[in-house]
Amino acid sequence: MSAPLLDGMDVFKRLRAACEAAGGQGAWAERHGMSAAYVSEVLNAKREPGPAVLNALGLKRVVKFAEVRRVNG
Repeated sequence: MSAPLLDGMDVFKRLRAACEAAGGQGAWAERHGMSAAYVSEVLNAKREPGPAVLNALGLKRVVKFAEVRRVNG
């Protein structure tokens, strides 16, 4: 069975919890080789979480499409 898909809020919550467990945003960022400013921008919704953040959280971005109307032909 596949893992459930997460939304942006789920990613935010995981990042927030990971930072708290590491002793703060700066500590978590340093441990994963990124700047504290970048992590802060992600947590404050100024930037999307990029590959570095997602990899550190054990996540990957998945794009899905949904049909909104049937196309004939």
